[in-house]
Amino acid sequence: MLELTLVQQEVVDAGNRCFVTGTAGTGKTTAVQRRLLHLLQSGEPAYTLLVLVAEPEHADRYLEMIHQSGLGPYADLKIITYARLAQEMVFLFWPLIARDAGFEKPFQPPTLLSYDLAQLLMWRMVTPMLTQGAFADLRLRPQQIISQLLDTLNRSALNGLSLAEAIRRQIVTWTGEPERIRHLQDAETAVLAFRQFCRANSLVDLSLVARLFDTQVVQHSDFHRYFSERYRHLIVDNLEEQTPAGQNFIHWLMQETETAVLVYDEGGGYKRFMAADPQAAVAFRNQSDRALALDHSFLSSEPLTHLANLVENHLQHTSLPTIAAPETILGRADGRYRREMIHALIPQLHALIDEQGIPPADIALIAPYLDGALRYTLTQSLQEAGLPYTLLRRRSNPREEPRVRAWLTWLALAHPDWEAAPAGYDVAEALTLSIAGLDPVRAALLAQRLYVDGLLLPVTELTEALAARVGEQAVGLYEDLREWLAQQNGRQPLDAFLYALFNELLSQPRFQHEPDLAGAAVCDWLVQAATRLRQAAPAMGLTTPDAVGRAFIEGINQGLVTARPPEMGEPPDPDGILISTTYGYLLAGRPTAVQVWLETAATGWWDIPNQPLSNAFVLAQSWPEDLPWTAPEDGLIRNQLLSRVIRGLTARCSQGVILANSDLDRRGLRQEGPLWRALALVRNLPQ
Repeated sequence: MLELTLVQQEVVDAGNRCFVTGTAGTGKTTAVQRRLLHLLQSGEPAYTLLVLVAEPEHADRYLEMIHQSGLGPYADLKIITYARLAQEMVFLFWPLIARDAGFEKPFQPPTLLSYDLAQLLMWRMVTPMLTQGAFADLRLRPQQIISQLLDTLNRSALNGLSLAEAIRRQIVTWTGEPERIRHLQDAETAVLAFRQFCRANSLVDLSLVARLFDTQVVQHSDFHRYFSERYRHLIVDNLEEQTPAGQNFIHWLMQETETAVLVYDEGGGYKRFMAADPQAAVAFRNQSDRALALDHSFLSSEPLTHLANLVENHLQHTSLPTIAAPETILGRADGRYRREMIHALIPQLHALIDEQGIPPADIALIAPYLDGALRYTLTQSLQEAGLPYTLLRRRSNPREEPRVRAWLTWLALAHPDWEAAPAGYDVAEALTLSIAGLDPVRAALLAQRLYVDGLLLPVTELTEALAARVGEQAVGLYEDLREWLAQQNGRQPLDAFLYALFNELLSQPRFQHEPDLAGAAVCDWLVQAATRLRQAAPAMGLTTPDAVGRAFIEGINQGLVTARPPEMGEPPDPDGILISTTYGYLLAGRPTAVQVWLETAATGWWDIPNQPLSNAFVLAQSWPEDLPWTAPEDGLIRNQLLSRVIRGLTARCSQGVILANSDLDRRGLRQEGPLWRALALVRNLPQ
């Protein structure tokens, strides 16, 4: 193991309440991981240790460290996020809290609404409202309305606000057009209907989990006895990413445990859009017996710090040193359009890997947003250049994945009673993806001739000339597919049908000559999503298989977003170049040697999400409830966030940055955003 610094060793040996600070790369997590190992090696039972992490994948690093240490059994060790722990405790203590919490059927066990299921239920609340004219003139797609309503539910609960308080805050702080007030009143109607439906049917989403845990479970005497008798040592990593609800719980835990070590990343707080409160987290310093500061970076360098200073000076009018900033710019990749930018970038990536010996996994391509067009162009260009890559996505719209559309097409055609007939081009696309060697032109011919009024016709309807043009083998496989679908109507539950579609039919060698790994990943995601819906359907009021199927197809077709999606394209290469959004990269906490900042002139680096129905900053517990949200506050928040993002990126970089930019965005508009202007002193220097 690496030798620790004196301050890191103090963290390991801490015997009281300790507050640990430092920027990314200063060894904070390493220190608390070694502390955990020290506690286990000294004989402390794993059962008595609690580690709270900010992201589920962060737990893997702790488990890997312990596994490599060769310690014995540690299955009772609890390394978990606040949200997941809250869910477990709500379900465990349900019989003790359900009645007092206002659930109409406290004897009915709770059903968890995952994010995708919560969207489906909210869709049922909102659809009749839209028909009646709610949210009129609001320039949002229905899916955006649904996601923002769920954001309001979650942010209010995680900030300790009632729904009425959350809506009132947004109304009294709004200074723009009066129509927004009406939209917020519609939002209140929708979220209250959602919450009432949940209480009537024992449904529990993230917002209710947080609310119940904070106001019911933690206040219960039996919970106090359970937790205080079990946990003796607490470790909290990335305290700055915790919400007020999580911080309230941590404050209570500090009074109950023998030791507590809290780690605060001075440049973090990237989950503010999900109610994280980094400013309030600083207060834990005064509640601790001692504070330890780690100030030696094992990763970044002074020039990279100066680069972050350069951006902060421009955005926040500070005067931090910047003299070494030019040393960090390793290159430029420019073009008039995105494709030209990426074309200029590829040789530089080859040079980093082939000439300088930098492993692909030590390079990150980072963009403020990864829309479908940019993602496709990037991945295709990397594939053509023979460069391995892995795509990091925290959320995705499954409808954008062609194989998802294909499998849903066959699902709909196998159940004509659902009245979800796909379009002809969807059928053609599904045929292309399902039958190896069938090109889009011949697939379109088949669909044009054999798909009529929502039904697939037998191949006897083909003319001899058309059958010959398509090919005997492809025609035969089409017929096999048509007959199999015709035999399935109502025979199997939704998830069983999707499993059988791929495993019994589409994965067979006659349909796919090579193993269809991407298709298998899509099938797995669809089956899991369908299983969750089928199990929750009775509580959601979906009482028949047909209702479940319609809701499943409609939800995905309407743009349902899945949190933490599986890789639904080609299998990722864990040793490949990382492609990520800024916040995805920062929350993953993965350092790299070289970063490529894509679309550096795009305003997306400075933008915050347009959420007229759910203002994350106004809903923050620390926001004065009557303080108006005006343009100066908006600009100040944007500048603060961008400064923090750049400092977080540079703290996770060891060598330098390549600036990649296109003159025009995807709409053909010239780009010159705040980050581009802030980098003026370094971006035009000769390389």
